[in-house]
Amino acid sequence: MNEPIFQNNGTRQIRFNPEVTLGNLLQLISMGAALITVWTSMDKRLSAVELREGYAIEERRDLKKSMEALTENQVLLTRTVDRISILMEQQKGETK
Repeated sequence: MNEPIFQNNGTRQIRFNPEVTLGNLLQLISMGAALITVWTSMDKRLSAVELREGYAIEERRDLKKSMEALTENQVLLTRTVDRISILMEQQKGETK
């Protein structure tokens, strides 16, 4: 703690008091507790962000698989419609 400023011959002097008081200890403990609280809350926030990122990646992967399945189904339906239309044309040609 700093003692009051004394003026000696027009110059200022600051004297340091090396005593440790209860207030100093309480301040140090409260600052330590605040740092620990900030650290743990930041850790929880980062964990939540990483968890959401993992869910997003998994969701994108599932969506990509669904899109591939839809594309395959579309190709299969197109082939089936083409075959049916060819068969119908052949039947029309035979009936004429």
